[in-house]
Amino acid sequence: MNMKAGSDLKIRTLVAIAGIPILLTAVVLGDFIFFFVVMVIALRAVWEIPHIFTVKEGAVPIRVVGSLGTVALLADAWWNGGAGWGVILLGGATLILLTEVFRTKDPDPSRVTGGTLTAWLWVTIPLAHLLWLRGAPGIMGSPPAAGAWLVMAMWVMIWLSDSAAYFIGRSFGKRKLHEAVSPNKTWEGTIAGLVAGAITGGVLAAAVPRLLWDIPFGLLVGFLIGVTAALGDLMESRLKRGAGLKDVGEILPGHGGFLDRFDSTLFSAPFLYYVLIVRELL
Repeated sequence: MNMKAGSDLKIRTLVAIAGIPILLTAVVLGDFIFFFVVMVIALRAVWEIPHIFTVKEGAVPIRVVGSLGTVALLADAWWNGGAGWGVILLGGATLILLTEVFRTKDPDPSRVTGGTLTAWLWVTIPLAHLLWLRGAPGIMGSPPAAGAWLVMAMWVMIWLSDSAAYFIGRSFGKRKLHEAVSPNKTWEGTIAGLVAGAITGGVLAAAVPRLLWDIPFGLLVGFLIGVTAALGDLMESRLKRGAGLKDVGEILPGHGGFLDRFDSTLFSAPFLYYVLIVRELL
């Protein structure tokens, strides 16, 4: 590992040490504190969307309308179980289209419209599933204590899977996974991430009775969380590649932006939520 890579890893580790306790504390406390933290993550991620769509003149409408829609969607998810999402999305899409009718500086309004809708569908709505996993007032389901363990378990599986993929990939990776999209990812690192996810899920199932998971289910969920985490990362990498970006933002030293840090959560939170629903129905 060269000096620059070692320095980046040190910065990345220090930011993680500072940020992870904040996230886990919010999960444990729950209620409005967790809602507020998810809202901050979502709003900051939406703020980064214009970079992916290489929009300059249209950054303001994406950020303003995108943020308003994000607040409405998350508030409705929290208090109303997402029952009003259809109306909010229709109203938001209408607002951004009307904005583009009267805003003529950008010759290609489709990027602004697409960027705003992407912000809601790719970022805001998936993050709303964190609220439901934790236990929102508008959702009937797991008791709050179990909800806290579900969110923490998901993030632990993501983090350990991601870490295993990173370190094994850097140390032993030779076969590129998808070089056109993510040049640094390898099959060796990806497989290590899936194995780490499965082992983590199995250990959590055995060690945390509140999850109500048996070990085979924990192994399966951990493995699949490794898959969804990798897919979420590849999805963002594809969008960044198209925009010629290495990172979407710089607010988190060593990590990039909020989208760079939470891309795996965008796929994993909905997956875990619906897997648990299906499991209850079987």
